[in-house]
Amino acid sequence: MILQRLNFSNLDLRGRMMLATVVLLAITMLSPHATLPRRVFDWFFVLDITQSMNVRDYTLDGKSISRLEFSKRAMREALRDLPCGSTVALGMFTERGTQNIVRPLEVCAHFSSLDQTIDHMDWRMAWAADSFITHGVFSAVDLTAKLGPDTRLAFFTDAHQAPPANPDYLPQFEGKIGEVEGVLVGTGKEELSRIPKLDEHDNIIGYWELEEVMRFATFGIMTSKSVAEMESDMEVEESGVHNRNAPHGRNPAEDTKANLSGLDEKTLKHLAEVTGLNYERLNSLHGFARDATATTMASWRSGKTDLRPWFALPALLLILAFFMPPRFFDFVQQHLRFKKK
Repeated sequence: MILQRLNFSNLDLRGRMMLATVVLLAITMLSPHATLPRRVFDWFFVLDITQSMNVRDYTLDGKSISRLEFSKRAMREALRDLPCGSTVALGMFTERGTQNIVRPLEVCAHFSSLDQTIDHMDWRMAWAADSFITHGVFSAVDLTAKLGPDTRLAFFTDAHQAPPANPDYLPQFEGKIGEVEGVLVGTGKEELSRIPKLDEHDNIIGYWELEEVMRFATFGIMTSKSVAEMESDMEVEESGVHNRNAPHGRNPAEDTKANLSGLDEKTLKHLAEVTGLNYERLNSLHGFARDATATTMASWRSGKTDLRPWFALPALLLILAFFMPPRFFDFVQQHLRFKKK
């Protein structure tokens, strides 16, 4: 019935369209690529794996989820959104430093490896229990600069200090402000929560109590004192221990909430100001992906570009046009004849 309604001109036009479709699809199947300049992103994802990141103050699909797991999922979402030609390096933070565990890899060619590595990053990998966040951020900035001039830093942390920091002895940033771009990603809620203890299956088996954690900030490091104070320190206490040699210094300030953890935005905003990084709070899985693909974080370079969409899309349009009613082809034919005249 359809063939009876078509005239030869329509068949000719349809035939040419089908031929063009076959040619385009054949080219698509050959996986054509070209080296073209394109906008790409180079990132160094750093994850805080200290135990405070096990606090479950996020909710996903109606279930409580830890800061660590939520951060990992946000990193994996960003990995999916990065265009081919982009690179991602991975690192972990605990104690006083950041360690680079995966050198920069191209995201399309190594997507599975990067995705699985992020998924298996775990709090058990921590090589020490302490968490000196200022040291960690500064070392991450230093590592980022060594990975390449276009590499950006994304540091996921709640900024929980364990043990509490002595403000008199925090390190000073020695780099150039703004030389390394990127974002400090604040995880968790500001409200204080108990830090859980986990078994080998990540089930909560208890919570850290105040008596079990370090609550002092000095660790025997003496602050500057006057001569009178130094003479006073020379007096031996009844216990036989000099004040200057006391385990936590002389009259240390005690943190009565050292076993609780909440997002320390004040510290992260200060570190962002000091280093020239941005600060963003991690409120949704897709929020970081938008930051990671922002035009301000992009760089241009020539890279292997997949040309298949440029051939597949016209082929799809021709297939759709092939099934248009005959009057459509009559209109096209008349229009072409008018153009020729």
